[in-house]
Amino acid sequence: MKGYRTIVAAALFAGCIVYPTAPPPRGVAVSGPPPAPVEEPQPPRPSPSALWVSGYWHWNGFQYVWVPGHWEVSPPQGHWRPPRYEQREGTYFYESGGWR
Repeated sequence: MKGYRTIVAAALFAGCIVYPTAPPPRGVAVSGPPPAPVEEPQPPRPSPSALWVSGYWHWNGFQYVWVPGHWEVSPPQGHWRPPRYEQREGTYFYESGGWR
């Protein structure tokens, strides 16, 4: 019986080879482009270490929601990358922003 299990296991694993054809797309497929940005006033800087993060449209899984502009303290060596919205091969994709 032990030999039979080995043969079955070898047969199963032999058929499980996966060859990647292309890297997966970056971002999440969404229903379309975001609405136009919302114009907002920029309040005074609360501290010298605060950086302004402009408002942006965020995809929540069902729809775009507006995230208002705000001041944040950057992590050490941090750089804010805003969200990206792009169309590739007829499909819109959203990549969230964040500190890099």
